[in-house]
Amino acid sequence: MKLFCFIFIITTIEAKSPRKYCDIVSNDPTKHCYVKETLTSIPHSPNQLSVDKTTNTLYFSFDFGQGEYVPAILNIETKSLSVLKGVKDAFAIANDNATGDMYFGGSHGIYKYNANKKLLQRLNFNNLDIWWLFIKNHIYFIKFPSLVAFYYTNKNVKPVPELKDNIVHQFVLDKDDNIFFINGTGLFGIKNNDDQPILLRDHPKFLGITTDNNGFVYVCSEDGIFVVTSVIQKVKKVINAQSVLGITFDSSNNLIYSNSHDIIRLIPVYGGYFTEGKE
Repeated sequence: MKLFCFIFIITTIEAKSPRKYCDIVSNDPTKHCYVKETLTSIPHSPNQLSVDKTTNTLYFSFDFGQGEYVPAILNIETKSLSVLKGVKDAFAIANDNATGDMYFGGSHGIYKYNANKKLLQRLNFNNLDIWWLFIKNHIYFIKFPSLVAFYYTNKNVKPVPELKDNIVHQFVLDKDDNIFFINGTGLFGIKNNDDQPILLRDHPKFLGITTDNNGFVYVCSEDGIFVVTSVIQKVKKVINAQSVLGITFDSSNNLIYSNSHDIIRLIPVYGGYFTEGKE
């Protein structure tokens, strides 16, 4: 039996009295400053991130070695970290915000996990190698190595019509069901009920995409985090951070991101003062 050791680095911030404190200055007009809280640190490149909002639990995949990705479970408040057993190769991770169920995808297809019931089941998908997952009314996914987007409905797998002619690395649907996707060319948007991608930005190279709790789209790159204000308007950089691999949001809509070793939560500072937990 092999034993693995996880090293935790937990940043604690004392708030005995109001004081100036700022780790990251933001271009976001509603949140000008953030305190960085390191949730955990592991030497295994934490990759795709997703939060079960019902329990404020973070799930992420990390490189277990030899090309296999393992799902880890982190209680955001207690910092308790564990590995979910039974999933073979969990490269892709997504949460169903409507039910709280987690989904994992990789070279062995798709798994569904209900944390309350401790129920893990492998879904009946044959010959699927999953690169990316997104859950909103349907199970959306990207096949590897083709990088073509599909969705599951009525026990059938169908191509996403708006994306069928595109190579897609990751994609999401925003609050209005507009589609946003990234690939080697850049960041694209497709208006709901349309099929023509609009190139929103071709620089820098985008590595991850997600939606916040209000359905707004965020993307990350090697030098920062950006918010998409509209399909036809602007992609605005709001956070300067190096080597960002993945992003998600906790139950309070605080941004969480990963780099090659750390998973970090950004707590907003209002009026230049630290006020933990306030939205």
